[in-house]
Amino acid sequence: MNASTRSHSHVIGMWLMVGVTFIFASHDALSKTLILALPVIFVAWARYLIHTLLVTSVILREKRKDAFHTTRPWLHLLRAVFLLGDSLTFLFGLTHVPLAESTALVFLAPAFVTILSPLLFGIRADRLQWLSVVIGFVGVLVVINPGGDGFSLWMLFPLACAFCFAVYQMLTQLAGELDSPSVCSFYVGVFSTALLSLAVPFFWAAPSPSQWLMLLVLGSLGLSAHFLIAKSYRYASSSVLAPLGYLQIVFATGYGVVFFDSYPGLSSAFGMALICVSGLLVYAKRTSAVVTN
Repeated sequence: MNASTRSHSHVIGMWLMVGVTFIFASHDALSKTLILALPVIFVAWARYLIHTLLVTSVILREKRKDAFHTTRPWLHLLRAVFLLGDSLTFLFGLTHVPLAESTALVFLAPAFVTILSPLLFGIRADRLQWLSVVIGFVGVLVVINPGGDGFSLWMLFPLACAFCFAVYQMLTQLAGELDSPSVCSFYVGVFSTALLSLAVPFFWAAPSPSQWLMLLVLGSLGLSAHFLIAKSYRYASSSVLAPLGYLQIVFATGYGVVFFDSYPGLSSAFGMALICVSGLLVYAKRTSAVVTN
């Protein structure tokens, strides 16, 4: 792959990741609405059950003999464990922490990815990528204001979510080297649903028709996001894509204003600006490379 083709591939991967951030923000806003009325475990179980049913129907349509084949089922089980850690810690934290702040804390994950990528993949981020991570991290600190009155121990939950999500991202990149996005989505859904099914009888609920509809939309959003994550890693590495994830905080803030009457203060707005810059720095570099070539 020559330099021009590689740069163009990176741009495609980054646009896919932008789509992922918007879908995840939509998913999280809907999740917050649901967990105000239903148990967290039940919402997570329904979300992954719907995810699994949808991705299974997609794979069956392909009518390929090896549609469900994977050489590394253990890797998908490990992905499911960390994905559940990501989902449950975020949802439980969301019961006490506002959407924007929760999302901001989760975005310590790209820093973990960038730091761990050289150890796991031998991929070294360049100076601009490290700079973008530093700027984004400063922006996160400004948004959450750890010394302020709004900080609580509940914020440890989205912090744990950040670590789980970082590991999940790297495991997804490994899985995507041999398995298609649909296969990756199928197995993570099956394993996640199976694990949650062990606990959901103790947290059973009877959703209304409108809540079932929202759960269906939630599962569809989750499937779309994870499909695009797997797809994006076929075009670019985690160290390239990680900074763009910060855009989710901007989308989450918008949802907080519109649906939860949560308006960020001036300092939070400044932090959001820093986070946007962190992602756009890498995008601008890749875009200019494509134009030049």
